[in-house]
This record gives sequence, structure tokens and C-alpha cells, in this order.
Amino acid sequence: MELAKPKVIIEDFADMLNFEPEQNTALAPVQGGITEMDFSLMEPFPNHRFKLYEGQQLADMVDSVHQFGILLPIILWHTEDGRHLILSGHNRRNAGQLAGLIKGPVIIKENLTHDEAVLIVTETNLRQRSFSDMSHSERAYCLAQHYEALKSQGKRNDLLQEIERLLNPHDSDENSTSVQLEQKLESREKVGQEYGLSASKVGRYIKISTLIEPLIAKVDTGEIAFLAAYDLSFVENRNQQQQISDLMESEGYKVDMKKAELLRSYYETGKLTDTTMVQILSGEKTRKLKSNKPQPFKVKATVISKYFTNEQSPKEIEDTIDKALTMYFENLNTEVVD
Repeated sequence: MELAKPKVIIEDFADMLNFEPEQNTALAPVQGGITEMDFSLMEPFPNHRFKLYEGQQLADMVDSVHQFGILLPIILWHTEDGRHLILSGHNRRNAGQLAGLIKGPVIIKENLTHDEAVLIVTETNLRQRSFSDMSHSERAYCLAQHYEALKSQGKRNDLLQEIERLLNPHDSDENSTSVQLEQKLESREKVGQEYGLSASKVGRYIKISTLIEPLIAKVDTGEIAFLAAYDLSFVENRNQQQQISDLMESEGYKVDMKKAELLRSYYETGKLTDTTMVQILSGEKTRKLKSNKPQPFKVKATVISKYFTNEQSPKEIEDTIDKALTMYFENLNTEVVD
């Protein structure tokens, strides 16, 4: 589902967030009660999982900043220890710096819990980007955080609605948050409905989000297929996940569907040891044993035409060949006895 681009009227933001700028010489009041802050005073959100724009997307954003400035304020969290962490606007800050600006418009949020801050990071990214443009790791991270938010009712619902108003102040009815969907739906179904995914797909993404960073990064690059990553995520021991990642790096092992299924099966039955892990990843466990049965053999058309006519059926040809071979081996055995 393509989410609507945010329509911004600067004057609306102060009322929306009940923002009161604190007295700080680093902050300069601007139109509508929004404040400007030096980029150097802003810090990226810890363990921020969303990739910064690159290439043409970044170039377009820098050009836009050159022409119009930063239109959508950066959302900051003023923490108890006095830091200003970016909740929404990592790309705006980056583009602003590349465009030669030293400061930009900000909205400052205070009195947040860490979970609420994480929710703002997740929700604003989901609503400002196209879900289809996100990497697998970004989708997994978003959906996992969103799912947890939907399971927690009350205060977080209010926060979701506030974020929606922030990003779409004039379209809140048309682009309602998932908490406004029918309550009878399960949480995964709500998330799936909003982003055009089945509940099972949402569940797989949420499960994949539990993979360690090096493994989920391989899903982004295509080294591990999505469904293989899902099976691999059932190896819940993070030390063993790290071992798998290390072996892939050091030995060049690949993880396909069969290997991922085996790793999951051995883990769930308590049989995933260092030895079996290597055997699975090296392919030893998935390698087919050679069969004692003779391999199928096709008689060439030139041989068939040499001894048979077009009028003869395949069954007649097969019977004749069978009789001929019987006579051949009988004569061969007679010669050996003699």
C-alpha cells in the first residue's frame, strides 16, 4: 500500500504536539512555534536500523533542500540527560548538511519512555517511505516494532494517532492508523491490512527480525533467501547464529532452503552441535547418496530407425529389445560356462 506523502503546514505542528520551546541559547524560535537547532547538536537515534538515502534519491533530496529548505521539521527527543536524539529526520539532517546548511527546523519531544521513542522512529519511517522500497531488514524491524505497539493498548495508541496527525495533518481520516481498524482483527492482521501483507507474511518478517545483524544483512544482499532466513530464525540461540555467520564468512558456505530447514530441525530437536552445523553448512548432510540402481538410458533415434520401422509401436519396439537382450545375455552366460 502506497502511503500518502505528508502534507505540511508549519503552523499546525505547535498545537499538535503542545510544544513549548525550552530556554536554550542554541535554539532560535521560528514561524509557528517550531524551533531551529544546529545540526551538530543532534545525535542519531541509538541502533537506528533505517539506511540513509544514497545515489539519486539522496541527490534529489539535496536539490530539494537547496531550492526549498527543509520543509518537514526534524523530530527530536530531549532526553533526561540533556541529549537531543533524532526520532524522525536522519535523512533531512544529512541532506541539509550536504546542501551546506548548519541548522534546521525541529520539534522537540520530552517525557518519553524509550519504547515510545522507538515507536516514533518506526512509525514515522513507515509513513514517510514506500514500504516496497525498504530492505528486508528495515521491513522486519518496522513490522516487529509496529506489532509490539499494537499489542500494547492505551498510551501508545494516543502516540500512534499523534504521529499520524504529525505526518498527515489534513488526511488523518483517510490515512488512519492501524489502531483505528476493527478491534476484532488480530494484531498481525491489522499490520498486514495496513501494508498489504498477509498475516503469515507479517509473522515471517517479525520472526526474521530476531536474526543477528550479520545474518539479516545477508537477507538484504540476497545471500540468504527470505524463506531460508525464516527457517534460520528458529535457531534462536544467538551464539549459534553467530557461528553460522562466521562459518559463512570464513568458509564461504551458503545457506539455501534445504540447509536452513535442516539447521532448524536439528536445533529444535537439540541436535545442532558444532559438528552437525559444519556438516549441514558444508553440504555433507544434504548431499544425495549414490544409488545402486542403473541410470536411465535413452536409445538414439538413429539406432531405432536402423532396426525398426515407423509403423511399429513403442510397445513393440520395447518388447523386441527386451527379447534381444534376453537372448544376448543367455548366449553370454553359455559362453562363460563353456
